[in-house]
Amino acid sequence: MKITIEQLEFPLCVKEKITKIPKISRLHLEFINGKNIHFDKTNLSIHEPHKIIISNNLSCLILLIFKNDNNIYIKDSLDTITIKRLETLVLQLIS
Repeated sequence: MKITIEQLEFPLCVKEKITKIPKISRLHLEFINGKNIHFDKTNLSIHEPHKIIISNNLSCLILLIFKNDNNIYIKDSLDTITIKRLETLVLQLIS
């Protein structure tokens, strides 16, 4: 079975909003592009979301952004998160 993997481009508007959060430069910030994985000669495909990993030496926060969705989700709970709430979480990671 042949598999086709299409790399998706990370949404620039989200990247800009996150990098503008005050004091986020004190943390390790990683943006990982999402993927569309399609199994050739079938109607099956997997859509892997974009990931944002924000970490310090002790803890890590993983956020997900799905294709064609403007919401940001926390990985473990799949609750949507606003930029304001993310700012609060970043401050907690710094302290």
